[in-house]
Amino acid sequence: MQKNIILTIQEKKESLPKAEKKLAEWILQHLSEVIHLSVKELSLLAVSSPATIVRFCRSLGLEGFIDLKLSISTNLPQIEEELYTEIIENEKVSQIKKKLSLKVAHVLEETNEQLADEMVEQAIQKIHGADRIYTCGIGASGLVAEDIYQKLTRIGKNVFFSMDYHLLATAIVTQPDQKNVLIAVSNSGEKEELVKLAKIAKEIAVILIAITQNELSTLGEMADILLQTASGGEAPLRSAATSSLLGQLYTVDIFFSAYASRDYTNTISQLEITKAAVQKIRNKKEE
Repeated sequence: MQKNIILTIQEKKESLPKAEKKLAEWILQHLSEVIHLSVKELSLLAVSSPATIVRFCRSLGLEGFIDLKLSISTNLPQIEEELYTEIIENEKVSQIKKKLSLKVAHVLEETNEQLADEMVEQAIQKIHGADRIYTCGIGASGLVAEDIYQKLTRIGKNVFFSMDYHLLATAIVTQPDQKNVLIAVSNSGEKEELVKLAKIAKEIAVILIAITQNELSTLGEMADILLQTASGGEAPLRSAATSSLLGQLYTVDIFFSAYASRDYTNTISQLEITKAAVQKIRNKKEE
């Protein structure tokens, strides 16, 4: 599936070099015009240079300017509907649904591209052999860490989760084991508390699995195994944060499904046991 180049530009804009960022901003403001321009015409109108345009296209993973124009032209219907703008005041619910649906589809597709199959396989092996698993995340990423905790607990894994980082650090250092695994979730990969916790874990040889969109972040570079997600970009109303959260949850679902597939019989057995236990509690409430 062809990537949505407009959302890709929006996501990568802030991380581009200054000249390319300036070009990206001009292109996003003149999407319908760009497809009719030559490299020379674009460089004049955007006060840029042909070399910057070439570098910009390569930064997006494109072969060249023609490839960029073709990619933009593919999204012309959405451009005309103004689906690439942020949520505005008193906007129709139908329009908001279209905008968010477009972003969600994009972030899931991008996550499919970013998430390396071999990294998922390595994570499965480490989790399968782990004596104890720790999960952590801050803010919205904390919800993802809790989701991991719930999923793995249901299939019989020894998992520890807490939003108290002092308690997490204590649990990690008081039960050292090279088979222990820390799963750290952070979209940016730069949350100070999370990075410090990861360093503590690495000091005692705990295996670090990082779920982040930034492979070059502090957390990404520290990780033994990187499960890379798509970036949600930036947005005033945090629609981008919602997109990145969905990308993280999708990554967890891919990992969990792959793990269950590799350890199918035991996973099904554990799920049936835990389901029966929960059902007993529900039945008691009904009584």
